[in-house]
Amino acid sequence: MRVSVNMAMSMDGKIATKARGPVNLGTKFDRRRMSEIRALHDAVINGSSTFRAYPYPLHVVGDDLLRERRLRGQLSQPISAVVSSRLYMPRKTPWELERNAERWVFCGREASPARMRSLEKSGVRVVKTRGLRPKPEEIVEAFGSAGVKRLLVEGGGEFNASFLEAGLVEKIHLTLVPLAIGGKDSPTWFEGKGFPLGKFPKFRLETCHREGDELYLTYERA
Repeated sequence: MRVSVNMAMSMDGKIATKARGPVNLGTKFDRRRMSEIRALHDAVINGSSTFRAYPYPLHVVGDDLLRERRLRGQLSQPISAVVSSRLYMPRKTPWELERNAERWVFCGREASPARMRSLEKSGVRVVKTRGLRPKPEEIVEAFGSAGVKRLLVEGGGEFNASFLEAGLVEKIHLTLVPLAIGGKDSPTWFEGKGFPLGKFPKFRLETCHREGDELYLTYERA
């Protein structure tokens, strides 16, 4: 399976403030580009913190993009997925009430069975993994068994890091916006444990596009 990451970040690499609430970093062009990237994937997933900040389905917007998906034999919308180890998720969100896209949630072994049943009644596919927290490898395995060939990861920083540290990320899409957020406790697009010296994963720049004061960068695993 091909795994990609897509994120927008400030000049200092931040994706939110210390409060970790939603921050609108991109422009109209960036939102269109996000849909273009999503349209190429079979499933889009984010972590629980990102989901709490934006509890909406991860849709493709644009009739032309949806038409192209149909011509490629894809679902009209990619699977919209979230990871929540114990299913401590807000209820009756636009994501849960969505009916035009498949919704998946990955949870750990201590997730409440009652909560699992409640989500399943809402049409959500619940995937319970073996450990306390779903591992990237388990997520990829479950999606692969369902025929998913391209998975897009959309944050947050810890969640992105788990896939990168597992060696699963092949492509990274980054939007660099002309803002400085600052703050040592403000999250970056890649956090996690970090890599030791000499073990940094290497990527090569595939494309670089300037739109106004924003830069749109795509990196491929070297």
